[in-house]
Amino acid sequence: MPRHTGWRHRARHLVHGSGGAANAAGHDPLNRALSGCVTMLWLCLHFRHLPLEALSGTEPADYPIVITEAGRVMRRNRLARQDGIHDGMSVAAARAMTTGLREWAHCPDRERRMLEQLATWAGQFTSRVSVLAPRSLLLEIGASLHYFGGLEPLRQRLHDALTTLGHQAAPGIAPTPTAAWLLARHGDTTPITDVSALADRLASLPVTRLDLPPRIQKALKGLGCQTIGDLRAMPRDGLRRRLGQALLETLQRAHGERADPRMDWKPAAQFRARIELPAETTDRQQLQPGFSHLVDALCGHLRRLDAGITRLHFRLHHNDRPATALRVGIMTPSRDRQRLMALLEQQLAQCQLTTGAQAISLKAGRLQPLTGQSQDLLGDATENNTAAAWQRLVEDLDNRLGQGRVRALSVREEHRPEHAWQYTEPGQGRGNGGQTPRPTWLLPQPAVLESHDGRPHYHGRLILEHGPERIESGWWDGQDVSRDYYLAASPTGERLWIFRERRGARGWYLHGLFA
Repeated sequence: MPRHTGWRHRARHLVHGSGGAANAAGHDPLNRALSGCVTMLWLCLHFRHLPLEALSGTEPADYPIVITEAGRVMRRNRLARQDGIHDGMSVAAARAMTTGLREWAHCPDRERRMLEQLATWAGQFTSRVSVLAPRSLLLEIGASLHYFGGLEPLRQRLHDALTTLGHQAAPGIAPTPTAAWLLARHGDTTPITDVSALADRLASLPVTRLDLPPRIQKALKGLGCQTIGDLRAMPRDGLRRRLGQALLETLQRAHGERADPRMDWKPAAQFRARIELPAETTDRQQLQPGFSHLVDALCGHLRRLDAGITRLHFRLHHNDRPATALRVGIMTPSRDRQRLMALLEQQLAQCQLTTGAQAISLKAGRLQPLTGQSQDLLGDATENNTAAAWQRLVEDLDNRLGQGRVRALSVREEHRPEHAWQYTEPGQGRGNGGQTPRPTWLLPQPAVLESHDGRPHYHGRLILEHGPERIESGWWDGQDVSRDYYLAASPTGERLWIFRERRGARGWYLHGLFA
């Protein structure tokens, strides 16, 4: 996916009402309306079930669960609802209504972490995402409409992606962020695309959607104000005097009568995420949703940055022992969710959990740019397919055999031959050296050669075909060398890499063999 910075200007130009906007919008009347009158369009995602979804990335469905606060049920999952448990019920009463009830205390920090992970994920749809605690995200989508083909395709993409993640959120869409938030909290998914329509559409919303302090709610009830329209009908001076300036300003921001600036979410440079599990488990099937959620969040982050990854570091956290580490490695940068999950499942298949995990965390390695894959002009992708199959084989072996069992050779920035290479993880090192010839095999230690009349011998007198290549290096670490290297041929047809010491006895040595 292209970087947002590349299409932001073009899309915003269309949304501001250029002649091309109507053409780009096609015959969709909603898109035509957007292209003519909207400079900014906000989409709010309100995660009503976030207290539950923050446990495993999706609402747990295998057993009844309640989120509790001050001895009361704050949220309950589907199975708990089926057993007759409702929000506001005492925990003691809830326990009496079902068996096997799991209880979790309300944890704002846990929900905040999940909301921030979702904000990072949402960056693939727009360059402007704002976190609206405790349970909402604001996305400025006006600049994204042209790229995604209009509002409806964008909304469908968001819905499908959220469903894959396991989250539920009805989007509210309006020209102001506060209005979008009010619509989302009310569950009204019909877009408002014109500022002039805000007053009529918001008038019927209950004042409870404003999330007001109890004191203000009580005062409104005493005044007989049930809807936002009732509030707007009050004289402004009286409204300010009775209920405060803050409420008046909120109404003005919602209706586009006052500036409503929002702070953009800035994800951390390195992707890190953690998810709590509904209950301790050693069952891989019950771990799967948590792993899937973390990988989905990572892939969304990578799409936003048009980047890939080669290393993923997972940790399963336990109560009474150190965390269990799982590493997923691939040779070239990727954000292919299916491939990453397949390699992760290989790791899980070998992992013997004797203690239940209560949380899963993911730390991504260094983000890298994605490299395009070229193809033959006539469409013959055999070479590419062979390379891809070889790469997948190495990745599978690396993940199945474990870290450090499959290694590659890589060039180092070093002149001394014995120090000019190193073992690396597959796909992580440099594969190309200099232009001078180097042998396929390097001896662990240089071998002394016989010398007659100052000429080197190996199964007879050697013929020096190329050289000398002088290598002088290593004075800083006490292993300095001063040698003249030659490519030599033996009487038996072998091609050798030899050198002569430039110090001391000036002996000849065999250091490598060419294939």
